[in-house]
Amino acid sequence: MQASQKIESKYKHSITHWFQPIYHLKNYNVLGYEALLRDASLMNSTPVELFKEADKTGERNVLDLISLKEALEKFRHQSCTLFLNVFPSTLLENDFLPWWDTHVPLNMDIVLELLESEPICNWDEIRTITNELKSRGVKIAIDDMGQGYSFLQQWVELEPDFIKLDRYFAENLSVNSRKQKIVENLVDLLSDSTEIIIEGIETEKDLNIAELLGISYAQGYLLGKPTPIQDF
Repeated sequence: MQASQKIESKYKHSITHWFQPIYHLKNYNVLGYEALLRDASLMNSTPVELFKEADKTGERNVLDLISLKEALEKFRHQSCTLFLNVFPSTLLENDFLPWWDTHVPLNMDIVLELLESEPICNWDEIRTITNELKSRGVKIAIDDMGQGYSFLQQWVELEPDFIKLDRYFAENLSVNSRKQKIVENLVDLLSDSTEIIIEGIETEKDLNIAELLGISYAQGYLLGKPTPIQDF
């Protein structure tokens, strides 16, 4: 993207990514790693702060692309799956697919996590773009399901490969019967066509209950903290 090229130098030396593992609960093999944006400058801003600052100048989607590119470059020599966060509005940029074809190697195993916290106005266009990405071998995930603008029917119609449950559901899952029922119902509803990943697992009790409820994959500090790629 021309806009991305113009301001890339503004960000490329101040952001980096750490990577957190996602585990299969049946055998505890690593499914893949999620790339998590970090501020590498002296400001040490949070990812939310970085994107808010970029949003003030209309450059949020540009920063999103720069983040994608930086994570891809860091991870390209790894052999497992890379999970990448992206705003749905970034996918709707006119030249997103040409940008993707230019910057993403065909042989990389990638899951794009669509951020559920951003409202979507044009579901038909999102469906078209995600289908184009699937034709390129990209898998689709819905990130932080239950955190923000939850329109379950529309998300399900995108036929995602993964749905990631927000860490809200993991916290005290072992003692909260209401959360257990919700998670169990989601597994019953979605597991035939979509794999479910629960985020934010921090205790063995919550992990054990998640597995008993039929969750296939988990992510959280109990299983592995985000680390720089050189610490793999």
